[in-house]
Parts: sequence; C-alpha cells; structure tokens
Amino acid sequence: MVTPSPRKVVIVTSLCLVILVLQAFIGHRYYDARTAVTSSGYPSDTSLNVTAAVKPHSPDVTADNESLRYIPHSTIQTWRERDYLIVFGIPSVDIDERRRRRYLQRTTCWQFSGVARRANNFTGAMLVLYVLARHPSHGYKYSESLLEETDEYHDVVTLPMNDALPTTNKTIGGGGFWGTEAEISMSRKTYFWFELALRVFPNVNYISKGDDDMFLRVPQFLADLRTLPRRGTYWGRFWTEKNKPFSHASGYCMTLGKDNAEQFVSYTPLQRLVYTPYSKEEEAKFFSLNMQHEDMMVGYVLHKVMGNNITFVSEPPCRFHDIRGYYGRNVTSSSVVMHHIKEKDYEKLMNIFGNDTAPPAKAYKVINNRIEFEC
Repeated sequence: MVTPSPRKVVIVTSLCLVILVLQAFIGHRYYDARTAVTSSGYPSDTSLNVTAAVKPHSPDVTADNESLRYIPHSTIQTWRERDYLIVFGIPSVDIDERRRRRYLQRTTCWQFSGVARRANNFTGAMLVLYVLARHPSHGYKYSESLLEETDEYHDVVTLPMNDALPTTNKTIGGGGFWGTEAEISMSRKTYFWFELALRVFPNVNYISKGDDDMFLRVPQFLADLRTLPRRGTYWGRFWTEKNKPFSHASGYCMTLGKDNAEQFVSYTPLQRLVYTPYSKEEEAKFFSLNMQHEDMMVGYVLHKVMGNNITFVSEPPCRFHDIRGYYGRNVTSSSVVMHHIKEKDYEKLMNIFGNDTAPPAKAYKVINNRIEFEC
C-alpha cells in the first residue's frame, strides 16, 4: 500500500476546506435572498409562500403573502390538507360596526355543523374567510383591533389595497348605494377574493362571495350545493337590469363553480382595471365593466367570457331574500339566505333554525340548462 505524501494530504485538505466555505457562503446568500422576498417584515410564523406552491415563481407571491400575513403558517397548512367543498369570502371593513357584524356571524350561523373554523381545527365542508382592505380611518393601516381579531379567529384576509369611505347616507343592513368609489372598492375586493381563493385552494369545487349583514342556513345551503353540477355553476338570486343584456346573482350570496371563477379572474380588461386608481376622469372605464356594483360586474364578465356555457342556478325569493326594505319578505321555513338584517336578528334567526342540522336537499327543476329551486 502506498502512503500519500504530506504535500498531497495538505492539498486535499485545503480543497475540502475551500468547498465547505463555498457551500456555506452560497447557502447563506440563498437564505438572505429568500428571506428578502418572503418575509417583508412579516412575523416568521406567517410567511408562507402559498402561490409559489401552486405556481412557482409567480408574480403574485408578494400579494398573497400580504393577504395572508396574519394567518399562521400552521393554519394555512391545515387548509391545504383539507378538501373543502366550498370557500366563502365575505368582504368587510376595518371599523367597529363591521367588526360587530363579523362577531355576530361567527357566533351564530358559522356555528352550524359543516363550517370549518379555528374552534374545530378548520374541519368542515365550507371555510369562511373575511376579506378586508386598509381603511382610511386608520391611516391606511390595519387597526390594532383587527390584529387582535385575526389572532383570535385566523379567518381574516388582509388585501394589499386601500378601502374608500362612503359618500352617502346608506346604513349597514339597509339598501342603497355607498358611493361610487366605495362601491368600486367592493368590486376590487370581490375580484381579489376570487383570484386569491383560486391560488390558495386549487382543489376547491366552488367559491362564494357574501355579505356580513346576512344570515345563512348552512346545513340547507350545503345540502342543496351537493346536488349541483361541479362545472359551469353560477348560483344565486338573479336579476336582469333594464337595458342590460345579462343577468347577475345578488352579491349578498353568489356562488361560482371553480371553472367559472377561473374565467372571471382571467378577463383581461378587468385584470387591468382593478389596479387602476379611481378618479372621476376614469369613471367611464369602471362603469363599462359595471364595477359600481360588484354583483353586476361578476354577471357581466361571465356573460362576456362564458356566453351560453353557464349553468344558472336560480333561487326564488322565498329562499334567498331581504328581510327588510323594498324587497323585504317574512322569514319562513323556506328561507335559506336572509339579507339586510339588524344586529338583533342574528340570534333570533339562530333560535329559529339552529336545530335544523340535517335537512334534505331541496327539489329543483331543469329548464333549458337553467336549474330553478322550488319553494
């Protein structure tokens, strides 16, 4: 056996040390670069690059990280392990009156079996998330009260966009119009909700948008949903406005099949406009896509991109309805979604429907590719 010379041993040892130093340097540089992209000052527990898991190197990574910055990594991991039938987004506002509404929904209709929430480790067919923007009353930052709320419930999406103040006398739980800029802000929230939901929940079957002044009979809603087709579905209480060539589902509870949601967020004119700051001079552009009403915007875009390939699932006013105002109706055993409710109504409605935990699916008829539920 030949013994290596001392000189060769020194050379080999030196090369090994050089390689180790290079590996350490490269690893450190990689860590620094990755931290700069993903942390952005967020708590280390919440920096989860969700988009990259679905679409590697996506430009949406930063937006998703901000939208989910207050939801712990462990919670998002749990979501990804679940097979939710539907994710339900509710645009809301970072003010005390709306915070109260979120609390009332969480403590009444989101207590139904089937709703995934922190208290049950997010187990259920339906996950409900609140969708907020930075409010001007807090200097376009999220308030301390909201941060406490998110820490308690882990169900608040904080979009990287600014909210707008109302310019009318409309009140929470009532009908009317909040003002053009505020309504366009709601349309932006709606668009970004569908876009985010598709990335974070790539295997979900349906995506809904609702309001925080409505009460949902979740067991009946889910029983009916399970009877619907997975593709092409556009479900809600439909309206057709005068001189409008399309129908739209009321924004207080509208549900899209995943394929419809994908078509909606892919509409190029809308993709551009949601990033355009509102101004009076640009108002006509927003009106051209019906962005002054978020529900009409969704109906218009689906009409443009889907044509006759939509399966409308139409609800009668006995099931999806306001309980106050011009279109208000009495609550009955047929009621599923009740809108324009006051704070005192949440508990009353839970007392009425709280024991109805396993209802049968409601019958419907099919007419020319249109599903119509019966009372």
